Amino acid sequence: MSQSADLARAQQRFARRQRLVRWRSWLPWAIGGGVVLLSALVVWLFYFSSAFAVDGVRVSGADTVPVATIEQAAAAPQGTPLAKVDLGAIADRVRSIPSVADAQVTRAWPNKVVIVITERVAVVVVTDGTRYELVDATGTSFKTLTSRPTGLPEAKVTGPRREQTIRSVVTVSAALPEVLRTQVGSISAASPDSITLNLAGGVKVVWGSSDDSARKAEVLSVLMKRKAVVYDVSAPDLPVTKGEKR
Repeated sequence: MSQSADLARAQQRFARRQRLVRWRSWLPWAIGGGVVLLSALVVWLFYFSSAFAVDGVRVSGADTVPVATIEQAAAAPQGTPLAKVDLGAIADRVRSIPSVADAQVTRAWPNKVVIVITERVAVVVVTDGTRYELVDATGTSFKTLTSRPTGLPEAKVTGPRREQTIRSVVTVSAALPEVLRTQVGSISAASPDSITLNLAGGVKVVWGSSDDSARKAEVLSVLMKRKAVVYDVSAPDLPVTKGEKR
């Protein structure tokens, strides 16, 4: 009886060891299968289910551009899984708005598309006498008005190379110190190389091209200590004054 019991226990121990060996051999497969199943669930949840679908847009950075205009241009695909949304395409569409300089688009889980815009800032207003174009620091015209806005230098641009001339005018305006910029009533430019500043009292500053604008601004600041009708800094190393006032 004792030998039979010992044999039975031995057989049980052997059976347990065999089951353990089989379990260990199947364990990696079980873990791998679980990982695959979990991955498939995650992919389905984020890319195919409606749990994380787009249900709205959040816009920040908009001051002068209406939020509705941005949302319309963005055309975020409502109901599309957020993970599948082409953020770059949305950003490009928002950047097509003339008053938008840049746009950054990100995901805000679980359901929002976030758009952060940078608006263009006018540094000069270009006019042909009937309309007024706001131009930013890159020389880009982004908005047209029917009346002259205040607080910006006015540029009267003529001639065939209009866009290049406008960029030159912007470069000159940016180089002017604030104390001088406030004295500028208007800027005349028939070409990129023939820019003239019109100051109060009929005083003119012949600037020439936008080359060496920082140097020209420094020379002009010194030159204007002498009262004159015309200041010519087109050649900043050889400045000229005309019609000196006493």
